[in-house]
Amino acid sequence: MCGICGFIGFEAPGLIERMTSVIHHRGPDDAGHFEDGNIALGHRRLSIIDLAGGHQPMHTPDGAMVISFNGEIYNYRELREDLAARGHAFQTDSDTEVLLRLYQEEGPAALNRVNGMFAFAVFNRQTRELFLARDRVGIKPLYYMEQPGRLLFASETKALLEYDGFSRTINAPAVQEYLRLRYVPGRQTLFRDVKKLPPGHYLRYRNGQVEIESYWSPPLNGRGEEKRGEEDYFQEFKDLMRRSIKRRLISDVPFGAYLSGGVDSSVIVALMSEVGSLPVKTFSVGFDYEHDELLEAEATARRLGCEHRTVECRASDVATLLPQVIYHADEPLGDAISVPMFQLAREAKKEVTVILTGEGADEILSGYLFHKVMVAGHLYRKVVPSFLSSHVVQPMLSAAPASWMNAAFQYPAYLGERGKLKAVDYVRMLTGGSIADQYHHLISLFDDRDMGNLFTAEFAEQIAEQRAGQFVFDDVPGTFFDRMLRLQFDHWLPDNMLMRQDKMGMASGIEGRVPYLDHELVEFAFALPRNLRLKGLTGKYILRRFAQELLPRETSNRKKMPFYVPVENYFEQPDFMRLMEELLSPDAIARRGIFDPKAVESLRKAIRRKEFLLVKQVFSLMALELWFRMFVDGESVESLM
Repeated sequence: MCGICGFIGFEAPGLIERMTSVIHHRGPDDAGHFEDGNIALGHRRLSIIDLAGGHQPMHTPDGAMVISFNGEIYNYRELREDLAARGHAFQTDSDTEVLLRLYQEEGPAALNRVNGMFAFAVFNRQTRELFLARDRVGIKPLYYMEQPGRLLFASETKALLEYDGFSRTINAPAVQEYLRLRYVPGRQTLFRDVKKLPPGHYLRYRNGQVEIESYWSPPLNGRGEEKRGEEDYFQEFKDLMRRSIKRRLISDVPFGAYLSGGVDSSVIVALMSEVGSLPVKTFSVGFDYEHDELLEAEATARRLGCEHRTVECRASDVATLLPQVIYHADEPLGDAISVPMFQLAREAKKEVTVILTGEGADEILSGYLFHKVMVAGHLYRKVVPSFLSSHVVQPMLSAAPASWMNAAFQYPAYLGERGKLKAVDYVRMLTGGSIADQYHHLISLFDDRDMGNLFTAEFAEQIAEQRAGQFVFDDVPGTFFDRMLRLQFDHWLPDNMLMRQDKMGMASGIEGRVPYLDHELVEFAFALPRNLRLKGLTGKYILRRFAQELLPRETSNRKKMPFYVPVENYFEQPDFMRLMEELLSPDAIARRGIFDPKAVESLRKAIRRKEFLLVKQVFSLMALELWFRMFVDGESVESLM
């Protein structure tokens, strides 16, 4: 795994060196540059495979093509054999050379043959065409910026800021979407001129024009096969999981796994233990509160014979590390779990370079609480007449004490009055809102109730003026259940979960590999009957059944627990309170000109109630202000620590 960057359409002495230098953390082992007139490619290398070879940018033997590649191709050995049979003689043992030769042979069609995670650029010196591609699921990030006759790209936005012609103009609707979702969805970013290449897409730049095409998406209606019995599906699932794990253990450097104590990571570690002869190195993080899973993780590690390490995340750590987290994220991640993930990678780097992680299991196999809520809501909509819902159910919910609703809220935080209102609004939406609207509402942090008086009049006007052509949650054909999962798979997964996993790991030079997102496993999962994913109230049913063969019953049956940071307790700590005062004081808010200082002050006072939504809202505002100070105002991360 590495960092890539480059530009085409102009000459700028020293620019490619600056772009490459600023992403040094992504590849501390080696650096390289390629320049040819108005084209430049840069590369920072984290050596994983073929440590002695594999220097990039890499050329074909005839010099006609050059590549800068970030990621891993897990089936590169099989592809290499095929290419060798076609006459290719290889100069290295790297997957980079295999990918370059495959692209030379097959062009964009090569993407359909690779199994891996990647973002790469290939320049054809004969046609002067630049080709960019991103992996199917979006595990590796790739940003680009287009100007007339020019294109710049990079693994991280901060590399683009090195360009003298970069405009720091803000994308106002993206600010609003960030507040709703805690991340920026879709192709947009908080900068008006910077875009994300979507997962499963490639970009061609030729003759001064950008063309973007999709080459993969999850099947909407399965794989076109006849329905089978549960045993057949179960056996194939086990085979795919074991194959995915084996692929992700290809490495010339030490590897390990993050272990939370839940089913997803425990299954990964159990399968790693089957394959390897040495104890698996595992790493966990805790928060010293009642819903901490450290004890469960330690118990699982002991049963599997792992070499286990733990990290504790304290309030002072969050306050101290948050500026570094936002700097490395490139975006204002509005969820405090980014901080322990940053700490976990930093600790793991002391012993390993590659980490297997559990992202994706909940998204492809229906593991989240809100999946159950939406399925129940869909049934409610079918059986409860709208008149009864409007005149009986909704008034009853509105009148019920928040404490009653909190008892039914399976989450390690207090729902409170604001959370109750959100639930009432959701029930109201069931009578007329689309599935995309319902999904958007359930995962949102700030919703329309909160946005009414949040912005200044001037910024609200900017949002309205720039709204045309901005992000919307597109629905897809299929059953309600599959449409629900696709909405999350297409946006929440790449734009939030995977972006965070990549940026927090690469901040310490750690490569994260995600076995649940092998594209063959993803395609299989989307073809599964619903009851093998969500069976009654049991999410990830097929995975839990597999876990029963690998792990003790108390682990395989363990209730899904969110990876939750108790920020409501941190606001009481002096370090955190000082940071909040610095970032969200009335003067600071007024200078920024986005939010009404009175609205923010009211929200700050409301967090004394320790309600789940209010606490997260304040944290997201703190992260946003930190991002503005570093990426717009140009303050250094050191000055904010």
